[in-house]
Amino acid sequence: MDTPRHPLADGNRFQRAYYRWALPHYENIGRDDPVLRERVELADIYLYTRSGLGAWAGWWLVLIGGALALQGQGASWVAAVGATLLIWGGLTSVLLVAWLAPAKVNPRQLMLKFLLGAVAGAVAMTLVLMALKGMPESLDLDRLLRVLRVVGPLAIGILLLLAFVARAGQAARDNQLARLQLVAERDASARAAAQADLRLLQAQIHPHFVFNTLATLQHWVDRRDDRAGPLLRELTGFLRRSTEMLGRPTVPLGDEAQAVRHYVAILSARLEGRLKGEVDIDPALVEQPLPPGLVLTLVENAVAHGLEPKIGDGHLWLSAKREPGGRWCVRVDDDGLGLAPEAQDRVGLANLRQRLAHHFGDRANFSLQRRPGGGTRAEITLQDAP
Repeated sequence: MDTPRHPLADGNRFQRAYYRWALPHYENIGRDDPVLRERVELADIYLYTRSGLGAWAGWWLVLIGGALALQGQGASWVAAVGATLLIWGGLTSVLLVAWLAPAKVNPRQLMLKFLLGAVAGAVAMTLVLMALKGMPESLDLDRLLRVLRVVGPLAIGILLLLAFVARAGQAARDNQLARLQLVAERDASARAAAQADLRLLQAQIHPHFVFNTLATLQHWVDRRDDRAGPLLRELTGFLRRSTEMLGRPTVPLGDEAQAVRHYVAILSARLEGRLKGEVDIDPALVEQPLPPGLVLTLVENAVAHGLEPKIGDGHLWLSAKREPGGRWCVRVDDDGLGLAPEAQDRVGLANLRQRLAHHFGDRANFSLQRRPGGGTRAEITLQDAP
């Protein structure tokens, strides 16, 4: 999949020129802090596209208003614009740093710097105004104090603004990190589910099952046994169903049930009737979509670990029904050897749990337990989507 183009790279001549200038700086920032790079790029996209026109208009209004205020105090236009540009431009830069890299903003250091700067600025401004209006014989301390009374609260207000911007920037950065972590976890989950699907696809080739069935089929053909024809039809139907299902993201429950019927019929023929199976699917659930191979995995697990090792006849039941509360369940019961006390998930069941979590999240639950009448019960319970 192609990487989306940067909005500035496809913009007007100014935007393209700015992007070419900024790209090396983005890369330098990204080597040390990828999160900061994303924040800087987002800020640039906002400021240098139509979205930021309001911010630029406000910035220029403050600059013009400040210059007019100084000019009204007797400063020349050049001095007023220069002083306002220096103060407002510096404050804007500090606010951007507080927003983009809040960890670099130290409130105590800022307090000291602003207090010293406020005093120095007040003294300098007083001297400039006094020089413009004529230097008196002695320093006008009352005027200096009046300026300090204005500049002091202003400096404290700016400090509080910086602290607020830094706190908001840190909260935005934390949200960004949480989002990136969520995306990484989601991608990891998707990769794990894809790997589980691949492992299931490889496992569902049924090498032992197919080879054993073919060996039985060859033996019956050689003996001209009438059971060879029905067995071949069941094997063909099973392979067609299972391979078609595994090529799709989801399959109707009815298709899985039909594959199970073929599977049980083949095993029943091979085991000379020792295995019997029943399939009972609620008609309302026949078209219910499921990831392919889930039900077949439960049936194979029941046969391999419960019924085949059992001496004597065995029975398997596959059922699906609706339950109260918008839930429905798929259940595989067998009367085999039963669940061992130390039993753990093997590859098939581990993949099954992984795929259920990926496709349904918290709406799915899988349980494996001893069956009340003997044997094992495997059950998938699903909650309807809201």
